[in-house]
Amino acid sequence: MSPPTSKKETQAFLGAIGFWRMHIPEYSQIVSPLYLVTRKKNDFHWGPEQQQAFAQIKQEIAHAVALGPVRTGPDVKNVLYSAAGNNGLSWSLWQKVPGETRGRPLGFWSRSYRGSEANYTPTEKEILAAYEGLQAASEVIGTETQLLLAPRLPVLGWMFKGKVPSTHHATDTTWSKWIALITQRARIGNPNRPGILEIITNWPEGETFGLSFEEEEEQVTRAEEAPPYNELPETERQYALFTDGSCRIVGANRKWKAAV
Repeated sequence: MSPPTSKKETQAFLGAIGFWRMHIPEYSQIVSPLYLVTRKKNDFHWGPEQQQAFAQIKQEIAHAVALGPVRTGPDVKNVLYSAAGNNGLSWSLWQKVPGETRGRPLGFWSRSYRGSEANYTPTEKEILAAYEGLQAASEVIGTETQLLLAPRLPVLGWMFKGKVPSTHHATDTTWSKWIALITQRARIGNPNRPGILEIITNWPEGETFGLSFEEEEEQVTRAEEAPPYNELPETERQYALFTDGSCRIVGANRKWKAAV
């Protein structure tokens, strides 16, 4: 397939491959250079970024992941991975039953940051990813199904504080929206009650998307204690993962506390 030579051809190509959106991790980030040349305010210019995106998305489609049917039952484990990257949000929903090593994916979602979202703190971006991932998962498996939330940061503890952190960029209204939805479905420490249980794990980048046995046992992140967020230089704030550096090592586990 030859590369598009106009905005119209690029739009047609994006429309044709849209079917594969849920089959390809980080789909939106991959094709974002192609959307740039379709904007009315931009002249059509097919550069190296567009060519790379065009080649990559074709390769991803050729190796697209087959999505499994939704399964129900007491032995089915639903795991929602969520993560915030430099260019946007990603989340995926997986089901796993005894005897399966990786489980089956039910869908992959991703999108670029919108408006002021790019200015959010890393903590806010991770919570936003979990919030939108929860909405997507609810459309697939419903709202009465047990869900394991696997973000890169401990989201539920912050949500149940019910307070807006002092170090934030999102509006108070946005925070209230996040808190309302996540805490409505979340249940901490009661696996027999439908809702969300949180496990903290590393985002499964690359080929391995399922939880390993070690990750299920440890349920911790790989991170180091840092100064309070407000004391960091501006250049480091975009990379800071926690707001107050209150990591405590307890045995083999890390304990975190969010700033308020």
